[in-house]
Order: sequence, then structure tokens, then C-alpha cells
Amino acid sequence: MKQLLYRARLIALLWLIIVIGVILAALRQGPAFDTSLMALLPTTEQRPEISQAVEKLSADFSGQVLLVVAADDRDIARQAVAVAAQRLAALSDIARVDWQLNDTTIMSNELYPFRFNVLSNTVRNRLLAGQGQQQYQSALQQLFSPLSGRALDPIRDPFGLYHDLQMTRQSALQITLEQGLFRLTGADTPAYLIRLSLNYDPFSLPIQQRVLGVVDPLEQELNLQGAQLYRSGLVWHAAAGAQQAKNEISTIGLGSLVGIVLLILLVFKRVNVLAAVLLPILIGCLMAGAVTLLTFGRIHLITLAFGAGLVGVSVDYALHFICERQTTAADRVVKKLFAGLFLGLASSVIAYAALALAPFPGLRQMAVFSVTGLIAAWLTVLLWLPLMNRKASYKALPAAVLLNRWRMRYPRLESQPLLLACIVIVGLISVVIISQGEPQDDIRLLQTSSSELLNEDRRVQQLLGNSSSAAFILVTGQSIETVLQREERLLPQLDEMVESSQLQGYQALSQMLPSLQRQSENSDLVRALYREYLPRVATILHFSEEQRQSANEALKQQLNQQLTPADWQGLGTSEGWRQLLISDTPGEAASVIRLKGLSSDLKSQLNELVNSEPGIYWVDRVASISDLLSDYRQQIIQWLLLAYGLVVLLLAIRYRYDLWRIILPPLLASLLTFAALILNDGGYNLFNLIALMLVLGIGLDMGIFLYEAADNNHTWLAVSLSAITSLLAFGLLTFSKTPVLYHFGIIVLPGLCLVWLIAPLMRKLQPEIEE
Repeated sequence: MKQLLYRARLIALLWLIIVIGVILAALRQGPAFDTSLMALLPTTEQRPEISQAVEKLSADFSGQVLLVVAADDRDIARQAVAVAAQRLAALSDIARVDWQLNDTTIMSNELYPFRFNVLSNTVRNRLLAGQGQQQYQSALQQLFSPLSGRALDPIRDPFGLYHDLQMTRQSALQITLEQGLFRLTGADTPAYLIRLSLNYDPFSLPIQQRVLGVVDPLEQELNLQGAQLYRSGLVWHAAAGAQQAKNEISTIGLGSLVGIVLLILLVFKRVNVLAAVLLPILIGCLMAGAVTLLTFGRIHLITLAFGAGLVGVSVDYALHFICERQTTAADRVVKKLFAGLFLGLASSVIAYAALALAPFPGLRQMAVFSVTGLIAAWLTVLLWLPLMNRKASYKALPAAVLLNRWRMRYPRLESQPLLLACIVIVGLISVVIISQGEPQDDIRLLQTSSSELLNEDRRVQQLLGNSSSAAFILVTGQSIETVLQREERLLPQLDEMVESSQLQGYQALSQMLPSLQRQSENSDLVRALYREYLPRVATILHFSEEQRQSANEALKQQLNQQLTPADWQGLGTSEGWRQLLISDTPGEAASVIRLKGLSSDLKSQLNELVNSEPGIYWVDRVASISDLLSDYRQQIIQWLLLAYGLVVLLLAIRYRYDLWRIILPPLLASLLTFAALILNDGGYNLFNLIALMLVLGIGLDMGIFLYEAADNNHTWLAVSLSAITSLLAFGLLTFSKTPVLYHFGIIVLPGLCLVWLIAPLMRKLQPEIEE
């Protein structure tokens, strides 16, 4: 006996060393959390260049923080911008703050040397149509009109080519320079832009706290001055998501813990029992978090919130041990419960591990977290609780007797043909309802940001004239020149869509950087314009011979000065447009055309348009992610059936013809819950299906323990307590504002209730188990 006790203590010590070692390793690596909903989803299964474009646009967006300062009075707005810049200087160590441009002359004249090769679309179309006369007349009007607003250089640019180019560029960006500040031309009141470029991950909690710690007080200060502050950027969504997840972790985790504490004290009325119940939960959660962190490098906060529901499952093992301990010696409890504990763990692990089969990083995290936590809690119960409860006294629990009286009033299903027929009919009706359910795979249904935050973000983007990065056209080629030429062949068709109001607008790299071929064509057009109309200008303006020569010499010197991609990227005017260039490496050049005001009817036309030429692709990120959800929803259905099949095979080995007593409660509960969901919401999604796996894993535990205990009243108490704790853990997810968690909870809450209500119908008074 002493030798067995020594061996048990040695194994328990070994488990303690493993637990401490894993936790210390995780602490040494350091905690890292993720709050992005997109991190829960798989990467798009598309061509490498498309994935590269998506990553580039996402990186550009994630690192930018845009602030718009607006006021009814121009002076108040400008003063508010200066105050904002002063406050934002506190963030200079984590972000670059851009709010003014001192040397506006250099900025505005950067393209002047390329005025004969880089033409506005209006000028180019005129010259292509042989309407040089119009450009000539327009230039004369600008030269002689005192209301033109801009002086032209009659010698170096007599036809106002650069003036026209500047006008089109300003209107495209919807930003103009006003005394060094970035004025938004699309705003109804004076509004100015401040941009922060973060040097760190916007999902970093310390970075979020730093930014919010400066901007939140700044907003209040500007409001007192009569100015408004509008925000846009991923950091705001990440911070809001992190705060929401933290709140829900504390609500779900703390609510579960408080409920369990009160429940245990009410039933057992002993603090030492509470410690015995909470210890496996604590070890399970710590080991789950540590292993997940070591495996993935970071933990998603939704995984933690979901993992808080692990409390409701891991507590099962401790409760069964404690309840059985009331009537059985400590050294015999494990032997008596081992079969049920092992089968309960195996069935739950199979159900949870099925999550790892899905190609979703977030779901794999949940699977690792759940499986690790369950195994750790299970081992803690087997190895530590017998040693902790060796001297506990036997004492039957009044709650067990009382609860069992209620259960014994339940009819036995096999002796009630009418009840059996009703269950069959209800099950068949549920199957019919489920077959009529429509899948809801739109990723926008899982949006976590508030409507206020989304509207503010949308307002800023509209003021800037920015296009959506969710849908775009990707243009690829062997070189930038090839990419630009392909864009230029595509843009006339996009212009037609804009003219017909099918499309509000677009942003393309070739609008700012014409291909070298296009620039050569432009120089030929300008040469022809000078040849025909420069003598007329010289005559009307009474040029001297020296002035005529100067005009021709300026044309000759700069006619062949082309704007190369490398030169353009070094100019200040390329700011805000460089992100359209995805790749400029030889053999792998790519750019994107971003679209504004895209309607769903136009998407099919754009898809046909890009198929007209190789190397051009239509990318709709929302649609592609929704398609992925659809594909994986179908796979999850297959995996759900596979999980049921594996569990049935495993349990059939032991329970033979009595298998239906264990399988039917979670199966029937799943059908009824799923049918009710479809009747209420009209459809279902991927996460509802995954929640059914949880109902399977938890529900099987109930059936297994009830069958193994041969109708023991303390086992029924343990099953009931486990059901209540599971409802406290997973049921609270129903009240979550995070859509992913809500879609779990809305299935698990009624599903577990139904399993608990149905399970007593399956009882067998004298089960005969073949050893």
C-alpha cells in the first residue's frame, strides 16, 4: 500500500514539474495577443500575386492613422491643427506625424520638367482628336484673362500644359496645399488632414494604449475650441475589438467562476471541496494558454474568451470525482470512474480536435487550447485529487437525493412507445427544417466594429476621396512598363463606366505615372502642337526672335525628359499613390486599380472586363472570404459527420446495443437546436456548425457517466452540476457582442439544456456491461 502511495506521489510530482516548466517557458517567451477578426480566417487560396497585393494593401492600411480636424471657421480649424500636431508629437517615438509641408514651391513644381511628356487626359484627348486649336485658344484665354487665377509662362509653357496637369491632379487627390497644411477639398467646412505612420503593429496593446492616451484627450480639447476630430485607421478598430474582448473575457470567465463557486458552496458546503474543483480548472486553463502561446506565438483574444468556456467542461472530471468520493474511498474512486473519465475525455477530445482539421488559424488555436486544457484538467484530477482527498469523510449529499427524486419521475423511453414516436416525429421534422435552411456565409455578418466607428472611418475616407481596398483590379506584368501599358488600355473602359454613373471613380497608377510609351506619344503630340500653333502665339504676343528661340529651346531640352518610375517614386507628388505599386521587381511587377462607388451589378462586368487581357485580375476580398467560408462550411459538415462516426465506433466497442442511450441525447438536442436556429434566423453559418461539435463533446460526457454509474444518484448530481457549469461558461457567450462568440453560444446554450433534459429518458435500471 505504501509503495502504491509513493508511486502516486512520484507521478503527481512529475506532473507538477511538467506544468511549472511549460508555464515558465510561456512566460519567458512573453504574452502576445491578437484582436483581428481576419486572423481567425484562412488566407485566401489565390494566385501568389493576388495574395501579395492583398498583404501589401493590408499592411499599408494597418500602419496608417488618419485624423481630420474640421471647424466652421477656417482660423479655428488651422489653430486646432497646430494644437493637434503639438499633442501628437508625444507619439514621435512610435509614429511619424505628417501635418504640414514647408517647401510648397518645390512640391508644386516637381513635375514641371516633365510637362511635355506627362499630360492631363483632357489635353491628350484634345491633341489626339486633332483639336490643337482648342488648346491654343484655352492658353490664350488663360494668358489674357485677369480671372484665370494662375499665371502662365508664355516662353517655357505657352500652351498651359502644366497648368492643366496640376488642375487634374489636385481634383483626383481631393487634397490641396493651403499655406503648408493639407486642406481637404471635398469637405463642406474647412478641414485638414494629419497622418500618423505607425512604426509598430497596430494590434499591439501597448501601442493602442499610447495612441488612444493621446488622441482621446486631444478630441475633448478640440471640441472645447469649437473643432471636430474624425479618425480612420485599423488601430481604432483593433483597440475597440481588444476592449470588447477584454470585457467579455472578464464577463464570461468571471461569471462562470462566480457561478461555480456559489454552486459548489451551496451543494457541498465545504471550502476544501471548492479548492478541489477549481484546481483542475486553473491548471487546465494555465496549461492551455501556455501551450497555445508556445505553439502559435500569440493568442487571439477570442480564443481566450472561447477558452473561458473550457471551465464548463474541465470541471466535469473534478465534480464526478468529488461526488463519487462522498460514498467511496479515495483510492477506489479513480479505479471506479476511470472508464467513464477516459471515454468522456476521448469523446470530448475527438469533438474539439475536429476544430483543428479546419484551415482556420483561429479555430486551430481554439482546438489546441481546448484539447490541452481538457487533458491537463483530466490528469490533474487523476493524479492530484486522490492525494488531496485521502482523509475526507464519507457523507451523502442531500442535493443528490433531492435531484434524483425528480429524475426518477421521468419515464423510460423504451417503455413509452408514444413518447418514442413523438421523438422520432420531432426529429424528422427537425431534419426537414434543417434541409431548408440557407447558409449565411457573408463575412460582413461577423463584423465586430461598431456602426459609429465604421461610419466615422467611412466619412474620413470619403473626404479623402480614397477608394475601397476590399475590391480592386490587379494588373501584373514582366516590368512596370508592361503593367502601365495594360492599365492604359483598361482605363478608357473604366472612364465609360464613370461617365454612365455605374462607377463613381477609380485610382490607377498610370493616372500619375504614364508609361514610357505613352510619354513618347505625348511628346509627339506636343511637338505637333508647337509646330502648328507656336508661330501664332509668337505673333499675337509679339515675341522677339530671341524669345522664339527660347521657347523652341525649352521644348527641345525637355521634350525627351521622360518621367521614369524610379524618378516618380522619389517625388513628393507620388505620396498617397505609391501604395498602388505592389511590386516593381523585374519579372514580377504589379499594381492595383482601386475603385470607388462599386455596385454589385457592376462586379460581373468588371470580371468580364479583366478577362479580356492576360495578367489582369479582378479581386473582391469580401466575396473571396465569403466563398472560403462557404467552402469550409461544407467541409465542417463532413468533419462533423466524421466526428460523430468516430465517436460511435469508439463507444460501440464498449456499449454495443445500448449505444443509442448515449448518442441519442446530444444528437436529438443538436437537431432540435439547429432547427430552432434556422426557424429564428432563417439560416446558419460555419460557427453554428462548429458549436454543434461542442454540444456533441459535452453531451456525450453526460450519457457516458450516467451509464457507467448504473443510475447512481451522486453521478446524476455530478452530471447536473456539470451541465449547469457548462451553461454558465458557454451560455454566457449568447450575450456576447462579438459575432463569432455569439454564434457559438446561441447553439451551445439551448443544446446543453436539451441534452440534460433528454438524458434521463435513456436511463437503464440495471445496465449489463460486458467486460
